[in-house]
Amino acid sequence: MSDAILNLVAKAKARGLVADEGEWSKAFVYWFGGLMPSDVREAGSANAALEYFCSEGTPHTPAGEGFIDRATNTSLSFLMELK
Repeated sequence: MSDAILNLVAKAKARGLVADEGEWSKAFVYWFGGLMPSDVREAGSANAALEYFCSEGTPHTPAGEGFIDRATNTSLSFLMELK
């Protein structure tokens, strides 16, 4: 597990966001059903161990963004826009 990702998860939860957790083909993911808070974005961007990502939406999944720790294959993801 990634301490850097867990720190971001704690920041998001402190903002009242709730995560669904689970395996994805490339990582263990914390999926949040809201927009990424600015303090999470700033902390993730400042951490050299984390890589920012964004993904386009599909007919089955909404567009998302987040950070991944490739060393531990752990990530968190937020919606790019609210439904």
